[in-house]
Order: sequence, then structure tokens, then C-alpha cells
Amino acid sequence: MGDLSARVTVPETAAHPVEIYIDHAALCVAIVERHGMMSLPGFWDVPGAYILLDSPSAEGDGVRHVGEAPAGIRTRLMSRAGGEVRWSRALLIRRDTSHGFRSDQIGPLGDRLRDLFDTSGSVRLCGKGRTGDENLAPHDRQMLDSCVMPIARVLRLIGHDPAEHAWTPPTSLSMVAAPPPAEVPPPVQKTRHDCTVLDLINAGLLKPYDRLFSTSAKRPGEALVLPDGHIEYGDQVFTSVSGAARELVGTSINGWYAWAVDSPDGRVELATLRSALGAVAEKT
Repeated sequence: MGDLSARVTVPETAAHPVEIYIDHAALCVAIVERHGMMSLPGFWDVPGAYILLDSPSAEGDGVRHVGEAPAGIRTRLMSRAGGEVRWSRALLIRRDTSHGFRSDQIGPLGDRLRDLFDTSGSVRLCGKGRTGDENLAPHDRQMLDSCVMPIARVLRLIGHDPAEHAWTPPTSLSMVAAPPPAEVPPPVQKTRHDCTVLDLINAGLLKPYDRLFSTSAKRPGEALVLPDGHIEYGDQVFTSVSGAARELVGTSINGWYAWAVDSPDGRVELATLRSALGAVAEKT
């Protein structure tokens, strides 16, 4: 993963949250001061996770607690106001899509965030440990895995770097493993960067005339998969998913994360289908 691009909304006062939109991962992250909790908009009362932070000290980097809010982030954060954990600000995490996180995805998301700090060895978290609940479909686990690195980058931006060591994505979709020792090179991950929509059609992962749906709640829209692998959006035909996504949002964006398709297990991002195609190609 290269540089992280994000859109940041900075309010007039510290009493309101700073919101960071990470389009390629379909995430919205907010930084809210403890005294500004009451100003959180109602749309933050959705399933998500949060990280309680305090000023860094000699005892650690100020990361105090990773929590889950399957019933709503705003409600859960308000309940933490009088808790025993000392904190001055919180990092809130929700899915920036029309459907958002499901409640059954929140425990595994919290586990991934706790594992992020556990691998550093420099942070002692208050509260419970891993839930160990991983009864999710593979594409759900892969989506949650993709959320960790952007969150780690935001933490570094606000002065709470999870570790001086680089966190690496898990080699298994069902668990997060500590990175290998520095003297051992990490395993090479094969990725099909040359994959096209036509490849997905030929592999049976997409069908001609499948409808594509925007993953952004702020930029809703639908597109159509044509038999030749082109994408029809509005009254235009595009040769790539990113071209259609650029027309949708008005700026350059990774179309593999901007579009999703319905499946028997729910809506799946094209990036997940691309990863599945890569796995099939490696086996053949």
C-alpha cells in the first residue's frame, strides 16, 4: 500500500469532530475531543469501533482502550464519559457506505485493532482482550483487514503511532499474525494488478449486465457491466471501473473499491472479486 489519500473536514472549533474520509477503503474516521462528545451528529450512532486516547507520556503513547459499538458509536461513547479509563479524545471508525458495518463485524474489527497494538509491544490497553469471534464470510474478513492500515496511518497523523515497526496485513484471512522478525524477509504476496472487468466476467465472478453500486454513502450511484467488460454510467461508457468512478465522484479514485455488486452473501466490492480471481489464478 502506498501513500494514503484522504479528504479531511476541519470544523471551526475543537468542540466539533474532525472527519477524515478515506475513499479507497470506504471509511470515515472522526477525531473528537472528550468535551465535544455532545456535538457528535446523529449519523455517528451506527455500528463501528473507537479508540480512546490520552496525551502520550513516559508510560506509553497515549492509546488507552479499543472498544466496539455494535449498537451505535455515539451512544457507546457517551456511556464511556464517566468510566475508569482516562482519555481526552477518541478516534471513531465507521464504514462510509450506504449500509455501513454490520453488528457482527464489529467484534472482529475490534480484534484487528487490538492486534495492531499487540504486535507493537509498546501499548498496554485497558479493558477486555480479543473476542475471538471470526464467523464471517471470507470477503467480510478481507474487508476488515483492509481497514487496519488506514486507521494506523490516521493514528500516526495525530501523534499516536501504533508502533515504530511496520504492521503488515495478515497472511490468513481468519487471523492477524505478528510481523516476521526483521532479519527474515516477509513472504511475497502475489497480486493481479493487471486484472480487468472482462477477466472477472470470463472467470464467472461477474456477469454481463450486472448492476454495480457505489460504496460511498455521500456519492450514491449505479453503473452497468457491459459484455465487453466496459462500464456504463449515466449516458457514458468507460473502459475501466476507475473511469466510471471518477465520473461519479468528480475526482480520481480507485474504482475497484468504489463499486460493489450484489451477491448471495451481500454486497461485495470489486476489489474483493479481483483478489478472489488472483487466488484462482495462483492455483491453476
